[in-house]
Amino acid sequence: MSIQKKLSPALLIALGLASSAHAENTLNMYGLLDLSFGSVENAHVKGTSPRTTTVDSNRMTTSFIGFRGSEDIGGGLKAQFTLESFLRPDTGASGRYGSGDPMWTRNANVALVGSFGKVAIGRTMNLLYGQEIGFNPFGGSFGVSPIVRLTFGGNWINPASSFNPNVEKSDSGWSNTVAYYSPNLSGFTGTAVYQAGESASGAQGDSYALGGTYVNGAFAAALGYQEVQSAAAPKVEFTDGQKQKFGLLGVSYDFGIVKAFGQYGQIKNSGFSSTTYLSAGDIDLYQVGVSIPVTASGKILASYGQGKFKADVGDDIKHTIVAVGYDYNLSKRTDVYANFIYDDQTDLKSGNTYMVGIRHAF
Repeated sequence: MSIQKKLSPALLIALGLASSAHAENTLNMYGLLDLSFGSVENAHVKGTSPRTTTVDSNRMTTSFIGFRGSEDIGGGLKAQFTLESFLRPDTGASGRYGSGDPMWTRNANVALVGSFGKVAIGRTMNLLYGQEIGFNPFGGSFGVSPIVRLTFGGNWINPASSFNPNVEKSDSGWSNTVAYYSPNLSGFTGTAVYQAGESASGAQGDSYALGGTYVNGAFAAALGYQEVQSAAAPKVEFTDGQKQKFGLLGVSYDFGIVKAFGQYGQIKNSGFSSTTYLSAGDIDLYQVGVSIPVTASGKILASYGQGKFKADVGDDIKHTIVAVGYDYNLSKRTDVYANFIYDDQTDLKSGNTYMVGIRHAF
């Protein structure tokens, strides 16, 4: 929905968009709802029976509502703002996780845009999560995509305690950031992000991320690196000396009859106790996948992902996820999908998930 040249000065002020109405002002409201029905069973401790029949939200895409505004301020510059909030339409609740998720968790920032690129201040998408989205057939799916589940999705299990941790210790969005996005330079775009730890004691250190993407016709590649020394809610805060490094390479090539994807990453943890599961040790990750158009509206999606946790103390752990699905566009804004996910981890019993769902963008 677009509202252009129709907002009164009073309404603009009430929304915090501007001090007065100008013809150049624009305001857009948009979002996406994702709902599915299925039988869910992740890898689990042997002897337990976790299979659940669910009507669920956000398996393929995390539902959200957003507002975006832009103002031409002259001299080739534009001021922009973005506010985006996650929601769970199966229950009507806000956020991804409930009360622990801040209101505008997806994005909340103000930016200046010009020929130099874009500079944004506030909460922005995690750079490496953005690269994961672009280089696997299931995009940013927390419920299906193997690479997302193995990093941001919290699908590893501690066999001793059934604790369900996230391997990537910041979040899919970073708070307290200053981010720079370059213009397109003959197919190359670069990103640099700084996150302030904002800790008087120094326990929460500053974090940063660097990345670049190159697109040339059917070929695309991206390389990203982040060093994390702090985390904002709903993630657990770091303590003094804790640090995580995460590097990720992604490639894709569209052959026409099939689009192929590949990713390889490494996570290195330091300063964490050996008793902290999936913290005291490094993790190697990879994912390969394909998207195969079968009709003008439908495509087959498949992805294989694996993570290997190399423990500083104790045994190594291997986690494998395979996802196969079919996505069919009913219109430009509405699609239906069916997915199967196989989930297996060392010392656990494997699980199989089946689901059908619908997404609607507005």
